[in-house]
Order: sequence, then structure tokens, then C-alpha cells
Amino acid sequence: MRFLKYFLILLVVISACKKDEEKELEVNLPKNYDSGMYILTDHGISFYNYLAADTLRTLTEDIFKKVNNIEIIHPRSLHISSKYAYIIGDKLYIANIETFGNEGIVDGFSDPISCKQVDEDRLYVVDKGDATVKIINLNNKEVLGHIETGDTSMPINIVGSWYRAFVMNGGGDDFINRDSSIVAIDYFQSGVATNDFSGKLDVGYNPSSAVFSTNNLWVLCKGVYNTQDPSNNTQSSMYKIAPWSNVIDDDKSLTDIYNADNLAINESKSRMFFSSTDGIYMTDLTIYPILHIPSVDASFITINTEQINDSTKVEYLYTNDANQSGKVLKYEAWTGVFVESIDVNGNALEVAFY
Repeated sequence: MRFLKYFLILLVVISACKKDEEKELEVNLPKNYDSGMYILTDHGISFYNYLAADTLRTLTEDIFKKVNNIEIIHPRSLHISSKYAYIIGDKLYIANIETFGNEGIVDGFSDPISCKQVDEDRLYVVDKGDATVKIINLNNKEVLGHIETGDTSMPINIVGSWYRAFVMNGGGDDFINRDSSIVAIDYFQSGVATNDFSGKLDVGYNPSSAVFSTNNLWVLCKGVYNTQDPSNNTQSSMYKIAPWSNVIDDDKSLTDIYNADNLAINESKSRMFFSSTDGIYMTDLTIYPILHIPSVDASFITINTEQINDSTKVEYLYTNDANQSGKVLKYEAWTGVFVESIDVNGNALEVAFY
């Protein structure tokens, strides 16, 4: 009996020491990252210290695998918020933005595609496979519950501001599987955390992306675009929505523009950019788009404001091109002038800044 007692005490001591060692290992990870450019590719996530002097800029590849010896399976999207990087692959991978140490891996999805942190305790993950938004408890890294986005819907994207998130039901590639709805979810009401469905709006065919300007939500609808059967293809469209009343204020068909996607807005909320079959368009908030960067087959657009000298800031547009594998392309956002390309390992999927 005495031997058993000593044995149990020894187990407790060993367990406590192991936890302390794990905690010490986590604390002692070098802070090699933090502010900079994060590039998601189909091989993983890389860090580019673009804030350094030109001659000192370097690309550090596959940083999540390098730090944690864990490979991100099927990378799809990247969201950075509150000192954490949230990487959507086959699972949700969470990394500390300073060390890129693993903060948790969450399973339980059918086909996760994008995410949005709504407060310090919750993350919404869009699960296209089962037409839901999964609610992630960031304290214990578990799925807390879900919100349905509609029978047979195919949610693909989420944006949020203040107390409300909007989910785009992107539809399928052909006319039969089209969708035209966005779903609103309130994550706060009167200062109290909620996860409430708060409305559904019908917009154009296949809403693909959205951004907030100062007073409105702008939703870009790609239309129907089927390369195998173009007979039913439809033009893209843009919808202006009053987000706090869930009312459509205006809509506009984008003449002769097809497969519009990847809507982005600049820092001053005065110009929007989006991709299409022709290249990248730019428009002001009156929605008269002009072809800005032609012949680029982009799957993401990121706008970043950068300090050039003590008195000058410049807005740059970062994107990719399906015809230029392994490159992130950088343009002056306002002029569309090409600046440089950044070589990466694999096909660039997304760029985010911190």
C-alpha cells in the first residue's frame, strides 16, 4: 500500500514536470515573426519581412511546419486577428503571430473554407460542406455549436463589423446550382454575446465576396459562369446594403463583366477592386468600374498601405496570376503600375498583413 502511494506521488510529480517543460518550451519559442507579410500557398504559410530595408528582405517558407513540425493539409484561407493567425485547411490551425507556435488545431468540419474572429472568445468558420457556420470556442479550441445558412446552400465567405457578420452563399458553377442569398448573424446584442440568425437577403446570382465601406456593406455577385456551358452565363453585379437594417439600398449590373470575385477596399474606403475574366477592375463607390490591371487571372486581392518615407504613404495591390505560378504580384493600387514579384514555394492562395 505504501509503495502504491509513493508510486502515485511520483506520477503526479512527473506529470507536473512534463507540463512545466511544455509550458517552458512554448514560452521560449523565438519571436521571429509578428509584423510583416504572411503568404499562404498550397504548400503552407510563409513570412516575408517587407518592412525591412530592400537588401535585408527575406522569405521564410513553411513557418508553421518549421516551428511545430506539423504540416497544414490542404491550405485554403488565412485570417489574422488579435495576435493570432487562423489558417483554414482540412482543419483549423491556430498560430501565435509572434512565434508561430501552435496554439491549437480544431477538427470537426466537412469542408471548411473561410473564417472570421468575432471577439476574443469566438471564431466563426464557414463550413461549405454542411451549409453551416461553426462557432469555435477559442478558450478550449472546440466547436461550440453551429448556425445553418440554408438548405442546400454553399456558404463560401464571411465578413463582419461591429456586431453583425454576413455570410455569402456562393452557389455552384452551373445555372441549376446557382444561389442568390446572403445570411446575417448577430454575434452581439446590447453588449451581450449571441450567435443569432438575424436575416436573409436575396441579391444577384452567386454572391462571392463583400467589404464594408464607412456606412455600407458592398456585396459582389459573380453571376453564373460555366466554362463548359457558357450559354447560361450571366453578368456579375454589385449590391449596396445598409448592414444594420438589412436593407438593399441599390444594385447595379456590371456590364460585360463576368465571374467577378475577390472584392477588396482601400484604407480610406474610397476605392474597391475586384477580379474578373478580363483582369482586375477598380471602381469608386458610384460603381463605374474600369479595367485597371488587364489579363491577370487572380484568385485573391489584398490592399496594403505602406510608408515610403517620413511624409509619404502608398497603397499597393497584391495578387496572383494563374498563368504565373509561384509568384505574388505587387502593383501600385491607384495607377495599376507593376512594382515587383515575390517568388514563393507553391501557388499563392492569399496574402495578409500584420
